[in-house]
Amino acid sequence: MKTENLFNEMKRDKTEFALLPAFHGDCILIKTFDVDHNEFIILIDGGTAKTFKYTLKAELKNVTRINLLVLTHIDSDHIAGLISLFKSSLIDYISIDEIWMNHPELVEVNNDELISTKQGDNLKQLILTKKPNVKLLEISTAEKLIVRSGIEFVILSPTPQINNELYRQWVESTIVKNEKGNVNISSQQEVYSEPLENLSKIPFSPDKRINDDIFNSSSIAFLLKCFDTSILFLADSRPEVIIENLRLNGFTESHPLKVDYVKISHHGSLNNTSQEQLRCIDSNNFLISTNGGTSRHKHPSRETIARIVFNPANGDKTINIFFNHNIEDIKLRNGNFISDTDFKIGNWNAVRKNWF
Repeated sequence: MKTENLFNEMKRDKTEFALLPAFHGDCILIKTFDVDHNEFIILIDGGTAKTFKYTLKAELKNVTRINLLVLTHIDSDHIAGLISLFKSSLIDYISIDEIWMNHPELVEVNNDELISTKQGDNLKQLILTKKPNVKLLEISTAEKLIVRSGIEFVILSPTPQINNELYRQWVESTIVKNEKGNVNISSQQEVYSEPLENLSKIPFSPDKRINDDIFNSSSIAFLLKCFDTSILFLADSRPEVIIENLRLNGFTESHPLKVDYVKISHHGSLNNTSQEQLRCIDSNNFLISTNGGTSRHKHPSRETIARIVFNPANGDKTINIFFNHNIEDIKLRNGNFISDTDFKIGNWNAVRKNWF
């Protein structure tokens, strides 16, 4: 039988992380090490319920301790897999030191698309029942830097004001979760045929204000600084919030944040990556978590790909865009969002990869 391993710490000297195939959601497992080279495991989100069943469950089979679990926000494609985890017997054999989450009450997910508030405190109660001693923290930019055993977390989203607005809307039941929104503009054939370089020059113009997109706006986003690597995890955050907090941390177009990897926000959706944001980031490697989306919400957008590839800050370096699902499978859902001719201009690659 699998038992908890609290005292015989596994040693590690190299960081590995997985952008797990999470269908249209996010699920990221990080295996790094602390100042004493003890293994330090971070789980960010759980994807959909199917993510737990088909991928996350197997990855956690030999894990006895999660040092930090982060629920970035309460959308179903991030929370449902965690609800499945806490309802499973697997959770009984995994110790969890700390959980980050922002919510007035967490939600019971009936399927991969709908959020029900009838059992709003279900996951919270599951956590308190299964892991009564876990440390639960609300996260915002009020605490700019969090350090755990030498590992640094620079918090870039959400602001305290956004958290307060989330809670206000939730308590007043004014959050409208419209799953019948317009299909991403990149589903239009004229966008598919437009050269990436042309698309990259279209000014960023989100179709929602921050307070009208409160689930995504409330995403916990942060820069993770391990001893041997750095990763910018943007969850489903808004670029306006990220830019503001990058600048507050001293990062600008002339002094960009240098980072090994960037997990692009909101599966590469049109409204979550701006040219201004990308100019404040210096990286070769960009990660997009999606299987192409759903019939109602397709991603990634071709415009986001264009902004990454033709970011003026790239200079002469080769840009790698990594996907956690097969690119041809993504195209079956989202159309021909990139084609062979796109690679003739610009110095970039598109690759399917899960473990890094």
